[in-house]
Amino acid sequence: MRLSVENINRNSPYWVIQLDDMTFRFATKHGVIYRVGFNLDHYFLKEGAYHFFIANASNTFAPKDPDVFKVISLVIEEFFRQQEAVMLYICEASDHREATRAMLYKRWFENYPHERFLTLRTAEMDFDGYVVYSGMIIRNDHPIYERLLKAFDSFTQQAPSRYYVEPK
Repeated sequence: MRLSVENINRNSPYWVIQLDDMTFRFATKHGVIYRVGFNLDHYFLKEGAYHFFIANASNTFAPKDPDVFKVISLVIEEFFRQQEAVMLYICEASDHREATRAMLYKRWFENYPHERFLTLRTAEMDFDGYVVYSGMIIRNDHPIYERLLKAFDSFTQQAPSRYYVEPK
């Protein structure tokens, strides 16, 4: 799958640069550089699922900036132009703010203008007291919509007994 930076830049408040087929970079008016994109999943599905990521590549304080959400929404919209797209995410835990990130994803999704065409499924996986917040977003017209919902639920319920996760 290759996403189009041209489609993203048509409405983006910041100039977005494409680093590879599914990874982008942009700088905010505050000088914060973000990397945003998707990595192919190797656990949940054999093919077709991607992990979404947002990284503050500057490793600096990022003041509240609603234009960042606009850019991220455009990248996600470009991803979901593909009917069979499956977006997964795991909330980063290195700074112990993963629960806050999970709430932020949910709020972003609820405020996303095309939310009615997509389904968000979330899960909290408990690895011996270490909770991992995750989610899946799919199009409502995905050809295997029901199977994906069941597979996500099954995977997130079984993951704590199948995988070892080191607390950060």
